[in-house]
Amino acid sequence: MQVNDAYSPQTPIEGVLHAFTRIGRRLKAKQPGDTIDHSVHLVLFVLRCSGALRLSDLANRMELDASTASRHVRSLEQLGLVRRSPDPDDGRAFRVELTEKGIEEWDAGARRRMELLSAAMDGWSEDDVLTFERLMTRFADGVASLTDPAIEKSWADKGWAAVAPRLRPTPAAERRTQDFATSGDPAARENTDKKLGSTT
Repeated sequence: MQVNDAYSPQTPIEGVLHAFTRIGRRLKAKQPGDTIDHSVHLVLFVLRCSGALRLSDLANRMELDASTASRHVRSLEQLGLVRRSPDPDDGRAFRVELTEKGIEEWDAGARRRMELLSAAMDGWSEDDVLTFERLMTRFADGVASLTDPAIEKSWADKGWAAVAPRLRPTPAAERRTQDFATSGDPAARENTDKKLGSTT
């Protein structure tokens, strides 16, 4: 078989894995408007969900070694997206936290990916979107129950619940950010906007 032959999953589980591979690499790739790589964007996500963290805690939540996490933090500091602050519990240590610019950068990146997902579901019925969301959530819960550590495994869920309302754009903002939509027709934009609201 040629390396570039089209792949046809032989089982439903293969199909799920193949779909996640295709989607994952695209969501991790830079989107129009992104200014930082996905690997560094993950630092912003953790801090957005968790608040200020010691470097060791940040590295642990990212499942990275401390030296790699430190390198990411330094690059984000140079961009003005994070800052170090004294640890109130230990005067010898410091914590890493987002700056206002860092919060804006993460929020904007998350919105761009939500817009991409919404545009990808253009033409789906509301029932389709709701069913997809329900099954994806059930699937994510199943994977998390098998892979996430028992301690603090819900930090991302709690953090996402706190920040998600800020990501829901106003109607005017929605109309300005439809770069991924397949049509410029106002009715199509309205349909896309409704799906974006359904998936957040």
